[in-house]
Amino acid sequence: MSDAIERISLTIPRSLVEDLDTAVETWEYSSRSEASRDALRMFLANLDWQADLDSVHCGSITTIYRHGDHDINDEMLELQHDMDDVIIATQHVHLDSHLCLETIVVNGPGEEIKELVNSLRSLDGMEQVQFTNV
Repeated sequence: MSDAIERISLTIPRSLVEDLDTAVETWEYSSRSEASRDALRMFLANLDWQADLDSVHCGSITTIYRHGDHDINDEMLELQHDMDDVIIATQHVHLDSHLCLETIVVNGPGEEIKELVNSLRSLDGMEQVQFTNV
């Protein structure tokens, strides 16, 4: 049984509408509505895990950082050892000679995952940190 479709109206800046139209075309969405529903689902999933930090959550933390900046590799390794009760696996990829992408798979209390995400964000040289909750 699917949810009934309900029509809503949004008031957003023209530049955001243009960005939405670009996303619809680039990602081959069937409509603005479908792209907006997808974005809203991602937003709510992110909000959901942060509102329920006492529960167990699983997902992945994706990081992008500059290799060699501020001893970030050593700091990340130490942090991962400190948080090994929630970290299941890691994968490290060299995007170019200086830029690294690391995926950290986690399963554990939301509060500990939030602590890990915030600790990663605070590292000098870290460019992006994104938690995806399953």
